[in-house]
Amino acid sequence: MLIKSHEILQKSYHGLSFLFCHLPRSEKWFHALVMSWVIWQLATSLGMHIHGNTLSPQFTTIDKLHIYGGAALFLPAVIFFVIAIHRRQVADLYPWLKGNLSQLKEDVETLVSLKLPEASPGGLAATIEGLGLLALLLAVITGLLWFITITFISPTAPTLLEIHKTSVGAIEWYFYGHGSFALLHLLSWWRG
Repeated sequence: MLIKSHEILQKSYHGLSFLFCHLPRSEKWFHALVMSWVIWQLATSLGMHIHGNTLSPQFTTIDKLHIYGGAALFLPAVIFFVIAIHRRQVADLYPWLKGNLSQLKEDVETLVSLKLPEASPGGLAATIEGLGLLALLLAVITGLLWFITITFISPTAPTLLEIHKTSVGAIEWYFYGHGSFALLHLLSWWRG
C-alpha cells in the first residue's frame, strides 16, 4: 500500500511537471505563489461579514487577514502579469484586440469534438490565461480602492465593495475553470 501511494505521488509530480513544462522557472514559481495566495484569499473571504456600511474598527481578524493579504498580493499579481506578458505577446493573450479569432475558433471546434486543444498563441488556453490575469488584477485593484475609500470614510466605499465582490466572482469562475482544464489535461496525460 505504501509503495502504491509513493508511485501515485511520483506520477502526480511528473504530471504536474508535464503541465508546466513550457513555462520558465520564474513563472512556475510565481504561478504557484499567486495560485496559493488566491486560494488563501478565497478561503478567508468565506469568513468575512463586511457590508457597505462596515467601518474599519469593526473588522474581525479574518477580515484583516483577507484585506491585508489582498493588499500584499498587489505586487506579486502585477509582477506575474508582467512576466506573462513578457513571455507571450499581448496579441497572444488578447487576440480579439486585433480581431484575430481564427485560432480561438479552431480551439473551440476541437473542444466541441470532445478533444482537448493544444495550447497555442491566440488560442483558447492563452485567451483564458489572459482573462484570468485581468480578473486577478481587477480583484486586487478594486479591493485596494475599496480599502482606501473605507479608510477615509468615503461615500464611494459601498459601491467599490460591490464592484470588488463582483470582480472576485470573475476570479472564482476563472479559478474553477482553469483548474478544471488543468485536471482534464492531467487526466489525459495520465491515461496516455
